Amino acid sequence: MENLLKTALKLRFEYYNLYEKKEEEWHEKYKNHKLYNVVVKSFDYDFKEIAQKMPELLKQYEESL
Repeated sequence: MENLLKTALKLRFEYYNLYEKKEEEWHEKYKNHKLYNVVVKSFDYDFKEIAQKMPELLKQYEESL
């Protein structure tokens, strides 16, 4: 799970920092990534909450497999 957490946080970081004003390009690049839906769902949470929420979202993802 730790590896998934790192990857999900990296994707979220890229969205907000590297793809600023190019969000559609991020979506095109990652739309087929296995964690895409988890990361998109994480956008509902503020950066202050994400350290707590991302593990919960990943747990839900793993349970749905």
